[in-house]
Amino acid sequence: MVKAVNRPSGLRAEQAAQTKVRILEAAREVFERRGYGGARIEDIAAGAGVAVPTVYKTFTNKKTLLAGVVARAMTGADYAGDVDEQDWWKEQLREPDPARQLRLIARNARTIYGRAASVLEILRASAPLDPDIAATWADVFAQRLQRSHRTAHNLLAKAGRRARFDEQETAVTLLALTRPELYSEQIGLGRDPDQYERWLGDVLVTSLLTSGSDPQPLTGSA
Repeated sequence: MVKAVNRPSGLRAEQAAQTKVRILEAAREVFERRGYGGARIEDIAAGAGVAVPTVYKTFTNKKTLLAGVVARAMTGADYAGDVDEQDWWKEQLREPDPARQLRLIARNARTIYGRAASVLEILRASAPLDPDIAATWADVFAQRLQRSHRTAHNLLAKAGRRARFDEQETAVTLLALTRPELYSEQIGLGRDPDQYERWLGDVLVTSLLTSGSDPQPLTGSA
């Protein structure tokens, strides 16, 4: 028999998680509008509908809050988890056709950077100002590099003789072509997200595979 006394504890945990999400949503809006230096905890608390001490209790300081905003934007998940734990990441690894896998990567890059490019730029621009922020930016890069190597290894196992490069060169090419800065540049040059996804898919397939049948561009979300 389940004791009713356990329910308040679960309710408090759920309420705490919801509060955390509200703070992250408010923080993202304030960071995007005012930048890291101009963002004030008071404005974030007001946007989240919580007291200032609640923000500090949940995230300790503004640097930790920025890291939380970045992590949430990268995964698209409200409640923790890394990129390589998300279903959309696992989907591209499981895809048996190498060309279609590359187009899934393009789809995922489009979706990730549609929600994360601006906060990643704030993180990158703020890195020279603080060693903790610099460490967070370096960690984002290290994780991207690790995922690129894992994807390259996975892709080459499927592509066989169709692969243009070895694993190292494939990983470096994936890392370079899926940079958040490149997404922002392409959007700034007038491409919309759909056009970016099609362009990136074409570039990845052409750059990493020799000629062969190629599935049509994908639609979907990560």
